[in-house]
Amino acid sequence: MTWALGQHPNIQTMPETAWIASFATGSYLSWVKGSERAQFSHLSNVNFPLDPFMVRAGEAVDRIVHDVFAVRCEQYYGAYKALGKLSYNSRKIPARLQLMRSIDDPKQRWVDGTPLNTQYLWILSRMFPDAMFIHHLRRPDEVATSLEGFAKVGANPQPLEDGLRTWMQHTENAWYAERAFGSGKVFRVDFYRVVEDPEELLREILGFLGEDYSSHCMLPFAKKMNSSEVDDKREENLARLRGNEVYQTAEALYAQIRSAPVPSAPEVEAEGILRQRFLDYCHERSLV
Repeated sequence: MTWALGQHPNIQTMPETAWIASFATGSYLSWVKGSERAQFSHLSNVNFPLDPFMVRAGEAVDRIVHDVFAVRCEQYYGAYKALGKLSYNSRKIPARLQLMRSIDDPKQRWVDGTPLNTQYLWILSRMFPDAMFIHHLRRPDEVATSLEGFAKVGANPQPLEDGLRTWMQHTENAWYAERAFGSGKVFRVDFYRVVEDPEELLREILGFLGEDYSSHCMLPFAKKMNSSEVDDKREENLARLRGNEVYQTAEALYAQIRSAPVPSAPEVEAEGILRQRFLDYCHERSLV
């Protein structure tokens, strides 16, 4: 989906970042450091609030993202600006997965598909107050089976129960984000739709983002990417998981989320939980 949205003329795609969540956490800890000694600290001396501090940090991230994108495009397309046209090289990147499709693409927005982001949603929302979030809700047994086979796609595999716990952690955080930010900022994707009706799904997502539909966004769906062969093992794993307590907990959470649509109005309590989880992570951490 990250690559699909990245084919849109106004949305750039990028590899998983992780550094952005790290930067957000470091920025928060820096604000704490600058505010810890009342009138004797630089920020608390004037009661400088967290939100504008994080927005400034977000502006820096946005500029870096655009700078990096410009370098990537030069690496893939050469001196395309001077030439006035793009020259595709299928040995570097497949035709369906281009960084740009026209030299005139504005690419003012970007999409980051890093799973790690779910654990830092509260601070990321302070850093990017206008950010839109997409929650891919997929069955726990499918995700756990995929994580179990990650060695096939060059990543670290996880045992089945560990994969279920990973699914629960990310999915619960994303569910709290749905409730914390509301349907105006969070779009839930039922994962089966990616296979069954990707075009209609992309139309809805782009409408949610306030962007016109582009047929180029359908190009990445022509071929499966990063397959860890979930379909081949899922039924076998389901048989292994029957009666498993961890699986039953995950399945109950999945059913609970599916039965509840994304609320239109943000819930203060849900945002408080996301905030507290982030603060718990930061407890007794310091950059210096």
